[in-house]
Amino acid sequence: MTTSDLDAFMATMVAPSVATSCDEAQKFALERYDLRTTATRLTGERDENFKLVGSDGREYVLKIASAAEEPAVTDLPTAALLHVERVDPGFPCPRVLRNRDGLTCSLFEDAAGLERTARILTYLPGKTLRSSARSSLQRAACGRVAARLGLALRSFTHPAALRPLIWDLRHVGRTVALLGELGDFPETSTVAALISTIDARVQAEFGHLRQQVIHNDMNDMNVLVDPCNEDVVVGVIDFGDLVHTALVADVAILAADQIAAGRAPHDSIMDVVMAYHEAVPLLPPELAVLNPLIAGRILTDVLIASWHRRRNPAGTHYVDLEPEYIRARVNLAGEVMRDPSSTTR
Repeated sequence: MTTSDLDAFMATMVAPSVATSCDEAQKFALERYDLRTTATRLTGERDENFKLVGSDGREYVLKIASAAEEPAVTDLPTAALLHVERVDPGFPCPRVLRNRDGLTCSLFEDAAGLERTARILTYLPGKTLRSSARSSLQRAACGRVAARLGLALRSFTHPAALRPLIWDLRHVGRTVALLGELGDFPETSTVAALISTIDARVQAEFGHLRQQVIHNDMNDMNVLVDPCNEDVVVGVIDFGDLVHTALVADVAILAADQIAAGRAPHDSIMDVVMAYHEAVPLLPPELAVLNPLIAGRILTDVLIASWHRRRNPAGTHYVDLEPEYIRARVNLAGEVMRDPSSTTR
């Protein structure tokens, strides 16, 4: 990833857009999809997102892409969802709706006259991991669902999956550059040193890792569980960070948000890894780089979120992170990196 590549991607995260109103969202759904709905705004890192509730009670999500986003990038998650629907019809992820013309996306002209791409997906009910009670059984269920999705995406290809992406852990070293805009970021020197160590490990091993398109964002807001039985995973959402990278990165990203308070990181990580490993056996080079990837995700989570918040102070997708929270996450990343135990144990 060159500096210009990185700048081009980051531009889609900060490009100003004229906000779409709920009334406009409802009008679009009616005119293009014959859906009479009530819209409420959701958050989004790059897209404008709305929850639509139909007059018949059915629920949907309207996603309007940034005008700065390349059409192929906008098409990527749609193509992936259609692929998963074909190869694993029962996998719990959103389904893509066709518009009145039978197309999976529509042009949307915003109030500034800019043409943007919009699509409507089904809305998955469920409770986010973040708002649920954590358990070993739940972590194992997450690991199994991640493995199943990886298998479903194994044969999926798309030119935009090869784009440079700051959330791709193969580029974890690039995130150090964001510290230059975050003068008050806690533990700056520690973070920079950790990322440098992580990046060296990742680059040394990357050529030995299996690579394919992965979800790349199975965080605790994108995995849904059954409100009546929180040990059961009922959905995976938000395919916007799909990328062709190391398969094991999906395991690392999932595990990074599964570390339970008050437990050794190794125990929580193992719940996820062993369940994944039973469905899709991880290879020795993948296990060797797993902890650095987990630590890298922990650090990029707070770095990119802080950078995005600084660039988008009026945005609602990320909240201001308290210094003590950031320090705790930095300490956790260091603890994961220092763990000498083998993930194969």
